[in-house]
Amino acid sequence: MIAPLTDEEKSTRPLTLEEAQEYLRVGRNVMLRLFQNGEVQARKVGREWRTTKAALDDYMRGK
Repeated sequence: MIAPLTDEEKSTRPLTLEEAQEYLRVGRNVMLRLFQNGEVQARKVGREWRTTKAALDDYMRGK
């Protein structure tokens, strides 16, 4: 049986663009702009964006 993720693992697990949108409750264009402008720390993996819950939380705290 696989052990549940710890809070640390949850905060650093890569999120897709869609998951990030859902977490912040914003539209696709807003999320893309936040990624492209560097306001939210994210990386492009192939043709898709990835970020973490921790990066989204930092953005919301104004870091």
